[in-house]
Parts: sequence; C-alpha cells; structure tokens
Amino acid sequence: MSHNQEEMTVGELVNGDDLEFLRELAAEKQVTVQQLIKEGIQQVIATRTRPKPMKGAIQAFRRR
Repeated sequence: MSHNQEEMTVGELVNGDDLEFLRELAAEKQVTVQQLIKEGIQQVIATRTRPKPMKGAIQAFRRR
C-alpha cells in the first residue's frame, strides 16, 4: 500500500449519520473527531491482541 493510500480523510472513512454522530460524541468529550477515531481504533486493536485465558482446568505436569 502506498503512502498516498494510507492517508484518508474522515469523510472518506465515514459518511452521513455516522459522521454527525462522531462530531457530536467528539464535542461531548472535547476532542477532535480524528482523535476520537484514533482512540477507537487503538481500543479495537488492544482488545483483539490481548492474550486470552486458557480454557479448562490447569493440571500439574507428571513425569512417567
């Protein structure tokens, strides 16, 4: 992906009602729309990459 394709405007990412919702939410939190989007993306990345606990009971290793 070239550098030009990586840079997108907010209008290219969302439109209509979604953009208006983001503007209202950003105004409530007193941040810019870009900062709000950045925080949202970081939150998604953090939840997807967080280690998951193992399922099942933990058992001691036994030698034969």
